[in-house]
Amino acid sequence: MNKLAVQLYTVREEAGKDFIGTLEKVAALGYEGVEFAGFFDIPANVLKYQLDRLGLTPVGSHTPLEQLVDHLDEVITYNKTIGNPYIVCPWSEVKDEESLELLVAQLKKVVQRLQDEDMILLYHNHDHEFKKIGENYLLDVLFEKCEGLYAEVDTYWVHHAGVDVIEYLMKYKDRVKLIHLKDGIGNELKAIGEGTAPVKQVMELMQKWPIEWVIVENDEPSPNGLKDIERSMTYIKNQF
Repeated sequence: MNKLAVQLYTVREEAGKDFIGTLEKVAALGYEGVEFAGFFDIPANVLKYQLDRLGLTPVGSHTPLEQLVDHLDEVITYNKTIGNPYIVCPWSEVKDEESLELLVAQLKKVVQRLQDEDMILLYHNHDHEFKKIGENYLLDVLFEKCEGLYAEVDTYWVHHAGVDVIEYLMKYKDRVKLIHLKDGIGNELKAIGEGTAPVKQVMELMQKWPIEWVIVENDEPSPNGLKDIERSMTYIKNQF
């Protein structure tokens, strides 16, 4: 089975109060990796020590586009220190051809700089990237124009956009480095197994792929992040 990680945005409230304590609880639930969404002012060498102590692998870091453009050297230094090779652009306001061209120009520079450091840039989708330019989705055009940019496919937002998740994953099989496993009903996000997204089909496909990490995420956990990811872990263990 693929290894399971948590996108720490799911436990952002807990992490904001006690980041290291939250990492301890994530590890205790059985997750082997973490994907960051900020570092809560923890020095990189301290975080590296804590990750090693807890047996947690850094599998990615969501880094705002502004930081990628304006503070890339600092991003590289921090992530290399903690041993994270995957830098993820988590969001852009891309909406049309003009904004897409700007995004491509920005990301091309980041891709090249990261490649020089043996690191990889990924793009994390939402549903708005499935607006079409002509016959193609914005997201497809982005990948076509930005060689060296890899995909972190958020499977829920693909599903929410009305696109077949399995077909889309297969389309980018050679470009997908990470996936977000996420569930929900309509606009309401749920723990894994509590919604109507095709999480079981996604997991079945991932087990056939040489993809190491599946990342559990819920942007709106209930009643809190830790309880939510505990239910997700229970479901996945019971199913797989």
